[in-house]
Amino acid sequence: MADLLMRRESPYRFRWLDSGRVPADYDLRDSGWALDLAGDPSSSCLGVMPAGRLDCSGWQRMLAVPSEIRRFIMVIGVSTACERAELLQAGFGEALANTIEAGEFEARACRLAELTRWLPRHRRFGELELDLLVREAYGRGKTLNLNPREFALLWRLADTPGEAVSKQDLIQDVWRMGFVPETNSIAVHMSRLRRKLAFVGLSGMVATAPAGGYCLVPSGDTSRRPEVVFTPALLEALAMQAASA
Repeated sequence: MADLLMRRESPYRFRWLDSGRVPADYDLRDSGWALDLAGDPSSSCLGVMPAGRLDCSGWQRMLAVPSEIRRFIMVIGVSTACERAELLQAGFGEALANTIEAGEFEARACRLAELTRWLPRHRRFGELELDLLVREAYGRGKTLNLNPREFALLWRLADTPGEAVSKQDLIQDVWRMGFVPETNSIAVHMSRLRRKLAFVGLSGMVATAPAGGYCLVPSGDTSRRPEVVFTPALLEALAMQAASA
């Protein structure tokens, strides 16, 4: 049965994002995919990129990938769980370990292809981008490092940008509770969310509505720049990238 599944025709296309031939373990043509030799990765053509060694130069190579297409790329051969997490936080669609069974690799590729094609994954509001799949937000392409509840609050406000969302609606939609608790949990989460937005130069995007509640509005402060903190090698790569800009 597994062999039959591997040989079935697939509607998907992929591109090998490295020099040389596609390694047999990652050649999705064996699963019926078509190999695309040109063009950027997109919702209709996934990119498969070997991680190589993620030292400073390796991270520079990863950071050079435009943020708008990272979500369509599967990074393979990533040695550590920490590095895989950082690649996902940086916006890549998938990050896989050094060894993975062919069947699992193809299944993950199909899953990512379906998600990028059908899921209403992204929302943009000025220089703010929300990614539902990785549950993260980006300001000018830089990650905010949101926790799940902070992301859920921001996603809910983005449902109706420019319109106030009451505390009652936030409690119901984000906390899944039918009443407003006595604690100041909303205010605490909103304060943290505002600090993270300000850190990437998007202060003022979450406003307190005059009648109560909160509202997503355009930012008037675009002067500050973010600094993403990951591993030492990634920090070095970021510093070198900034110096050469």
